[in-house]
Amino acid sequence: MLRKQKPLIVLTVISAVFLLCLSVSRGIISAEEALSIETEEKPVIGSRADKLLKAMGNYLKSSEQFSFHANIAFDDLTPSRQKIQYSSSIDIAVHRPNRVYAEKQSDLGGKRFWYDGKNMTLMDTKLSVYATEQVPADIDSAMDHLMERYGFSPPLVDFVYSDPYRTLIENVELSFYVGLHDVEGVRCHHLAFVQKDIDWQIWIEDGKQMVPRKFVITYKAMPESPQFSAVLSEWDLDAHLPDALFNINLTFTENFEKIEFITVSDNVPNKAKPKDKK
Repeated sequence: MLRKQKPLIVLTVISAVFLLCLSVSRGIISAEEALSIETEEKPVIGSRADKLLKAMGNYLKSSEQFSFHANIAFDDLTPSRQKIQYSSSIDIAVHRPNRVYAEKQSDLGGKRFWYDGKNMTLMDTKLSVYATEQVPADIDSAMDHLMERYGFSPPLVDFVYSDPYRTLIENVELSFYVGLHDVEGVRCHHLAFVQKDIDWQIWIEDGKQMVPRKFVITYKAMPESPQFSAVLSEWDLDAHLPDALFNINLTFTENFEKIEFITVSDNVPNKAKPKDKK
């Protein structure tokens, strides 16, 4: 997620865990005005972009149960710094305040994610492994816990938080309104945002259903500025999701190996010198 950016920490044998789908945001001014104030230290938040982002956040916030689909493209870098683009699709279901399910299929394999208000389980269907961790009892705290302890979160997680606007807007330094543009036949408000290490854009449907339809992140602080992009569809904000969807059926794991997550601290080398023996 965008507000707490950290390098992606890979689980034990789970390579390419759910790609970090970070998010952030703010306001509106013209693109020309934005260029003239890039050097200012204080955040410059365009009022129109901020208003639209807040309206989208409030619209998602009003739904207790919802689901959506996303088609994702993301860049990976080879040792020679060539960008290789991979594709994936993901279905996400949310029952606030304490349940999330996500299922992803990609060029790199499949992942499934369950959160039931007590435990989080991540399964790699290609490698036939899974890991389970006890986590806090609400979505916001649970997702923060995953990022702080393990350095990862499910894709597009900022739209899952109880207040998507607050989550997205937190680290924005500059924002502006780009215009009315089309996303797969749907007219959308196109907004652009700048943070210290990333630039990102969001397309919000124009009309009564103010849902995000497209999301693009450029990691400008990384070599070759790789991108993550997602086109979101099949929104259902009046979903009636069965409880069983959020509870992992252990029969799924019969042929899977249970492993442990690697914490952020596990990946930091211990540089302390051993004490001399006396």
